[in-house]
Amino acid sequence: MDLDFSEDQEQFRAELRTLLEARLPDDWVGIFHGPDDYLDLSFDVTREMAERGWLTQTWPEEYGGQNASNWRQVVLQEEAWAYFEPRGGQYMGVNWIGPAIIEFGTDEQKAKYLPRIAAGDVQWAQLFSEPGAGSDLAALRTKATPSGDEFVINGEKIWTSYGDFAEFGVLVARCEQGSERHAGLVVLLIDMSTPGVEVKTISTPLGKHKLNSVVFTDAVIPADAVLGTPGNGWRVAMASLAFERVGVARYARSTRILGELERLPEADRPDIRRDIAGALASARVAELMSYLVVDMKERGEVPTWQGSAARVHNVTLEQRVAAIADQVLGTSALADSHDTWAVEGGEIEDFVRLAPTGTVTAGAYEIQMGIIAQRGLGLERIR
Repeated sequence: MDLDFSEDQEQFRAELRTLLEARLPDDWVGIFHGPDDYLDLSFDVTREMAERGWLTQTWPEEYGGQNASNWRQVVLQEEAWAYFEPRGGQYMGVNWIGPAIIEFGTDEQKAKYLPRIAAGDVQWAQLFSEPGAGSDLAALRTKATPSGDEFVINGEKIWTSYGDFAEFGVLVARCEQGSERHAGLVVLLIDMSTPGVEVKTISTPLGKHKLNSVVFTDAVIPADAVLGTPGNGWRVAMASLAFERVGVARYARSTRILGELERLPEADRPDIRRDIAGALASARVAELMSYLVVDMKERGEVPTWQGSAARVHNVTLEQRVAAIADQVLGTSALADSHDTWAVEGGEIEDFVRLAPTGTVTAGAYEIQMGIIAQRGLGLERIR
């Protein structure tokens, strides 16, 4: 595996950094904590990326891509994550929703949805988790009852990021009466403005747009919204999650925060310098584990447990870095971007605030460890 980026890829990195430095304000820490107009700014920057041909480079040309190397997309992912994701939630459309539609969608679905994702002009919501089915997705109970050429949806989804302004959603529901676990599921591409779909904001310290619940009450969705085939929803959902888990370069932000901490006068202590050095080494390991997954994809191989291993290492690294920030700054680490005392424009506060959630989102730590144990180590389940 060649770990050196090409001259063209490094040139792309330089151009991308120039754009982000020019377009993002000094107090930018993403769309969750800034002024309301930061959401509009996020859309503007994402559209500009699309206009430059940067957004969906690895997609096939027929769907708005360039058939580019996965490594070129890695450059975009690293810089976007280090700069607190200027695409807002649109990275989901690029990383996993679009690829899932390319793999499982009908020609009509591809024509309807892919151009807008490629243009950086649409937000989607992931409608998977439920109050009783978070980490254990197979326990979901939301019903998609067939009715002629439609499905009638009843149930609730929770922890839905971007749900308060998403136009469309990817919904997993149970379409076969009496089915259990992985059987009898369907994936539907839904219009979030459909009557009977109600989005409720969940207020948390994580910021606006971050968490919502979505309640379905006799919401009617046409049958042509099915992604894949009814009853085969588990396979479609798992393929989508596989795209999602390897699409975020979390190590890039951890490395950025470690660099900011290293430059602080408070870090000039032997114990702190030792901890930062150890975390930087761990960040390099996280980077290499992620690169292994990219290399497998580039060679046409399908990662089975490697993406989970990379994610586990990345999210535990984030919590390690957050602990160092607390040690270096104490309560000063909690001054956010609105506070004149904020360190590094509030970047460290935002990182510390979100770090505990990493072991829960996009597949809990325990679920990822189970995947590694079964698929990577060949261990048997005991229950």
